[in-house]
Amino acid sequence: MSLDVSTYQEQKIKSIIAEMQTIYLDIQIREEVTSKREIDYEFDIRTEQLEDEFCTLAQSVYIISSAYIESKKMQNYYSDFANDLKFYLINKSNLLSSSYHEESGEIYSEFINKLWRYLLAFPAFDGNNEKILKRSGLHYLENILESTAFIVKELGIKPKKETEVYNGIKFIVQATFPNTHSPDISFIKTAKHYVPDVLIPSLNVAIEYKFARSLKRLTNTMDEILIDVKGYDNNPTYKIFYAVFYVKAGILSPKRFHEIWKEKEFPENWKPIFVEAEM
Repeated sequence: MSLDVSTYQEQKIKSIIAEMQTIYLDIQIREEVTSKREIDYEFDIRTEQLEDEFCTLAQSVYIISSAYIESKKMQNYYSDFANDLKFYLINKSNLLSSSYHEESGEIYSEFINKLWRYLLAFPAFDGNNEKILKRSGLHYLENILESTAFIVKELGIKPKKETEVYNGIKFIVQATFPNTHSPDISFIKTAKHYVPDVLIPSLNVAIEYKFARSLKRLTNTMDEILIDVKGYDNNPTYKIFYAVFYVKAGILSPKRFHEIWKEKEFPENWKPIFVEAEM
């Protein structure tokens, strides 16, 4: 059955915004990396390409959103929308500008935030702004964690242990989520094997990095973490737990890794991130 025009527009807008958020995060990561090292020509060219992709998508989502809002016969609302969003479309610099959300302690694209504010008036874009920001924040965070190998490599770090891996990207996590901090003793005292490297209260997230050069070490680490799971039940603040496995490339496939994780029956709020790296 074919979609009606309005439903198609709603789905298209959501899809484009999701893609823009991913690209925007990649741009932010690259900006943080460039602040720590001299960049090469190819790195700089790829960053510019990402910026151009973001701007092209912004133009597309504006056109579709304009048609969508105008079709709702809300002329004053549409006029406000068009006037506000056109400011960002004037030039590339405006489109790539960032804003800081004080309550969540996170940095977001001003253009995407402004667009969401207008779209939230419609049922298809349900949920309050805080929930949307949190979902976006989790998406941003997962992209950072999944980009660990890229970040570490671009910084010229050759890690030999977990702390060197995490220390290589912590400045990006902190820059993206300024309320990031290290865990206090009262939080980690019940754990022996999963001891978070970072806590992000605004996202209700705890993160721990694990380092493995062999399949045996990797599976043993999973078993060790599993022992600690119950110690984190019912925490009033932290509800989502990421275990980032930084492993030697080739010891197993990502598919097999996730099969093993699933076989061990971790709770759904425990999220594994599998990162392969040359060692």
